[in-house]
Amino acid sequence: MHDLNRQREYNLIGFLKGKLCGWSGQARRERLSSDDQFVGQMDCPSTSLHSIRSQRNISFELAFLRGEAIRKGTPVTNSPYTMRRFHMNYIGIDVAKEELVVYDGKNEYVCKNTRGLPELEKCLTVLFPSFDDMVIIFEATGPYSHFLREFCAHAGIRAWIVNPLKSASFTKALGNRSKTDAIDAKMLYELHKVIQPEYIIIPKIDETAQTLSMYISSYELIIKTRTALSNHLHALAHTPNAPEELKGLVNEQLQGLKKAETTLLDTMEQYVKNDRDIAKDYENLLSIKGIGRISALSLLMFFRTYKDTSRSEITALAGLDPTRIESGISVRGRRKISKGGNGTVRKILYFPVLNCIQHNRKIRIFYERLIMNHKVKKLAVIAAMRKLLLIAHAVYKSKIPYQDA
Repeated sequence: MHDLNRQREYNLIGFLKGKLCGWSGQARRERLSSDDQFVGQMDCPSTSLHSIRSQRNISFELAFLRGEAIRKGTPVTNSPYTMRRFHMNYIGIDVAKEELVVYDGKNEYVCKNTRGLPELEKCLTVLFPSFDDMVIIFEATGPYSHFLREFCAHAGIRAWIVNPLKSASFTKALGNRSKTDAIDAKMLYELHKVIQPEYIIIPKIDETAQTLSMYISSYELIIKTRTALSNHLHALAHTPNAPEELKGLVNEQLQGLKKAETTLLDTMEQYVKNDRDIAKDYENLLSIKGIGRISALSLLMFFRTYKDTSRSEITALAGLDPTRIESGISVRGRRKISKGGNGTVRKILYFPVLNCIQHNRKIRIFYERLIMNHKVKKLAVIAAMRKLLLIAHAVYKSKIPYQDA
């Protein structure tokens, strides 16, 4: 009798998986759901029904499948994320400078990209009775996507803000050889078939982080312009018969940029000190030996932009996470950092880490140990940069000043 009950349970699990999930015993087949959504073979690996793990968890698996099967309106598939997909209305929006191209899976709409997005709000209100079950998918296109991000935050609309590199790779995988705003909107809509729930969030606007980001980007632009003018003035000095009036004009502009650089840095620091919530964080970051004013301000902006991140996440967001390229037995590429995420933070941290190698005891010991283990100096510097970033992140999260023990 015990064996007969066990066999019935096996048959029921096989029926549920075979009929409702596109599974038949251990053989799998790809299928299209009722929503015309493609569920690939790689969504969920198969587990043998005769394995020890299946025998131990068979009662839990049986109860889970029964509950999923009788839940009204919820199709059972072999994807752990499909349940949420079927209950959401997905919108793909291609963001341009002047307009937004909206695609809801059936039709296309064009709305002006202006502050508040009144045309988009009117369009979505006509299409859907509520914003609660809506997910907007769009690319992070710099300043042009700020209005849409702000609109989602204020209206409480869930969104997936896609990295343009990911969407570009996805459109190549789809085989799109043409590129228009309408094609991009449809491509972004198709991304919902591979979406993961943790990516769907209501955007949060941190005004302090945004203000610091604008200050730092302007400061970086001034530095670039000043360096270009300085090099040009140096070239004029070594050019025969160069007009003195031209040299004086370029030098005057160069001095003006130097003054603007100092003024902007002082303005940033005063802005931070006037806010009690971040003034203490700024002072704690400055307590790290080797970290200066602009480095502390950049790290403060970076950490406030990406709150509640772990050590590995903040490393990847700074582009300091290692990557490798391997294939078979013939391809063994050198491991290198991904250089993804925020490139400004990497550039600003380079010279502080050189200072830390000389004056910060923890960083110096870490760097010297790598050198003693025959690591390349450039690799040791990058590893020390990652170490410095993690120390600063720990200081920011703990709200405790740095101690060079």
